[in-house]
Amino acid sequence: MNKDEIIPERDYFETAVSLEALFKVLPNVKKFSYFLPDNYLNITTSKTAEELLKIPHFLSLDKFVISQIPDIFDNYSFYGHIKENKKTKIDINFSDQISDEYKIQLQTIVDEINETQNRVYKVPRIYFSRITDSSNEKLHALYCQK
Repeated sequence: MNKDEIIPERDYFETAVSLEALFKVLPNVKKFSYFLPDNYLNITTSKTAEELLKIPHFLSLDKFVISQIPDIFDNYSFYGHIKENKKTKIDINFSDQISDEYKIQLQTIVDEINETQNRVYKVPRIYFSRITDSSNEKLHALYCQK
C-alpha cells in the first residue's frame, strides 16, 4: 500500500482491530485515550474488559480514557479492577445507546463508589446518560482529588 493512499472508511471498519489487540502492540504507552466509533463491532466485545486486564502494561498506565463504550462491555469485571487500582487515572464514558438495564448497573456502581468511606483506590470518572446529577457531581469531585 502506498503511504499516501487513502483507505475508505468502510474498509477501515471491516478490518477493525480489537481494543485489546491494539493495546497489546503499545507496550510503552503511559496515557491511552480512545473514542470508539459508532460501528464498534470487533473493537469491543463482552471479553474486552477481561482481556485488557490480562495485559501487564495496561495495569501500569498513568491514564486511561475511553468514550462511547457500548453495553456489551463487561462493567463488573472492570469495576473489580477499579476497586484495586491505585495507579491509573480512569475516565470512562458510555454510549448514549446503552440499555436502561445497563444504566441501572452503572448507577449502582457509581453509588457504591460514592458511598465508600475508606477508598484505597483511585476514584474513576464514569459518565453515562441519565446518571443522577448528585452522583455525577460527587464522583467528579472525588475524581479530581489527588
